[in-house]
Parts: sequence; C-alpha cells; structure tokens
Amino acid sequence: MKLRYRVIVILLICVLSFSKNLAAAPNGSTVLFHDLKEYTRYLESSTGLYNELTEIFTQTSAIDDLSQAVLMETIGEENALQRKRQMSDIIEERFKTASEKLDTLYQPDFKTERFRPQVKEFNEYLKEYTQIIRQSLDDTYNLFEASLTRDLSVVNQFDLRSRRTIVRALEGENQLLKLRMGQLEQSNPSYYLFKSIVHSNQSLVYLIKARISEMEGPEVTGVSNYIPENGASLVKIAGIELSSSKRAVEKGTDTLKNWAQANKHKFSISQGFKDIFQSLILSFGNSFHVELKINNAFKILLAEYPGDQSFDQVNVQIDTLIDKRMSLQSDRIQLVAEISTLGKAMSSSKQ
Repeated sequence: MKLRYRVIVILLICVLSFSKNLAAAPNGSTVLFHDLKEYTRYLESSTGLYNELTEIFTQTSAIDDLSQAVLMETIGEENALQRKRQMSDIIEERFKTASEKLDTLYQPDFKTERFRPQVKEFNEYLKEYTQIIRQSLDDTYNLFEASLTRDLSVVNQFDLRSRRTIVRALEGENQLLKLRMGQLEQSNPSYYLFKSIVHSNQSLVYLIKARISEMEGPEVTGVSNYIPENGASLVKIAGIELSSSKRAVEKGTDTLKNWAQANKHKFSISQGFKDIFQSLILSFGNSFHVELKINNAFKILLAEYPGDQSFDQVNVQIDTLIDKRMSLQSDRIQLVAEISTLGKAMSSSKQ
C-alpha cells in the first residue's frame, strides 16, 4: 500500500532565539515588538494557506483507495466513477480557492530586516508547494483512470509517478527546515526540533524509494517477503535516519531544559512574560514528545517491510500525531502574538 504521509512543515519562527533581542531592546523602543506582531500576522495567514493545501494533499488518498478498490473489484466501475467525480469536484474547488490565496497573503510592514528573509523563503516555498499539490492531484486522477483499464503496467507507471511526487514534497520541506536550522544556534531547542523532523522525513523518503525500487525491479515469484538488494539498502538507510531523528529529540529535550534555566531571567520582567515563558517551555516539550511518537510509528513500518499488515493502524496514528504537531505550532504563534502585545504595551508605558 502507498503511504501518503501528511507533509507538514514546522514554520516555527525562531521564538526561542529572539529572547536576546527582548532583553537587549532599548527601553521605550517598540520596533522589535512591532515587527514581531507583523510576523505573527503573516504566519497566521501563510500557515492557514499551507494547512489548506496540505489537507487537499491528504484528501487525494481517498481517490487512491478508490483506485485500489477498482483493481481489487470490491467496487463497481460506475459507482467508482460517480464517487471519484464527487470527490474530485470538491478537491478542485478547494484547490482553486487555496491557490487564489497566494496573491492575498498578509504583507507585513516591517521596520527592520529581521524577519524579511523568512517571509521571502516561505513565500517561495508556498508557490512551489502549490505546484507539487497540483502534480499530486494529476497523478491521483491518472492513477484512477489507469485502474479502470485494469492494465497493471499502466497502473504501475502512474503509481510510481505519484510516489516520486510525495518524495519531492518531503525533500522540499526538508530544504526549508534546513534553512531555518541555519538561522539558529545549536543551543536553541528549535534547532533540534527541526533536525528531528528533517531526519524522520528523510527516513520516509528512503522507505518510499525502497518501494519504488521494489516496483521497478524484476518480478520474483516463489520467494516470500522478497526485498531487492537496492531496496534492502534503502530500508537500512531509512533506519539510520530514524535513529538520528530520535537522537535529535533526546538532545532537544536536554537543550530545552538548559535553555529554560539560562533564559528564565529574560522573561521575568512581568508576570505576563513569566506565564508565556512557561507555556513556551511546555509547548516545546510536548512537541518533542510528539516527534518521538511519530518516530516510533515509522519504526513499525520499517520493521514490517516489505509487509504492511499494520499500515492502516499506523497511518491513522500518524495522522493524529500530525494534527497534534500542527496544533502545537498554532499555539506557539499565538504565544508570540501575546509577547508582541505585552512588549508594545510596556514600551509605550515607559515613553
């Protein structure tokens, strides 16, 4: 079965890194907090669009399931066509609406250059991601049409193309995350959160490539659980990436404790800042816990390869964990918005 992993980028602004600026900002200055508020407004706008595109990406899996049902002859062709038209009409309308939002994203009015590079990078990523989603939709539709022919060679051709599109999406996400990592010091817990996601994404990339290798290789009959030599190597590398992801989670958890202790005084300027500080620590701790659970779920898929007896159960678990990852991200954006509001109020009162 094809794992259509929900490709969810962590757009986290470097919330833990700006505490230096918070402590160093001159009394009465509202510039930092103004830019921070503008950036959070941009994040709310761009994250909303990203989530819409990702949900569309996820929805297409229902049509993939329909294609498989056609091939397995568990659904009639006429019924399958009707259900596919209904689903594709909804998907296309949602994609059209989301695509149009690219031109209406909130344009932040920054007073400094601090956040401009991140905005530019993510705007460019959203444009490319939209193109990837378009390709994924086309792959899915072509795969469905191929399933109606019952020609397995044609089905295999479009299935391979679909898997390669998913790899492209994961590698694009990793490229953005690595850019974010390059803007952080390794004493910042965000660095390790990004790193853990990069490695888990890469593990999935190798697992998908192993499936591609399996599909492209010559058919071998009479051998139970046969794995092509190249596929076996790719699965081994996927396991190494997964181990690296787990180590990044462990390192990030330790780094978060050290960061909290070292920066506690910087958020002690008011009770409001203290409360936000504690909420941020708890949120990042929960994020590392979620990434560890995602890691464990992927480990099951690797252990069962080339089988997939736990696929459906693990896929549901991963979806739930990704939802939690997104929720924590949204919560942190709101916390940063609260910081900018508190900071502007305090700066204004000192003027």
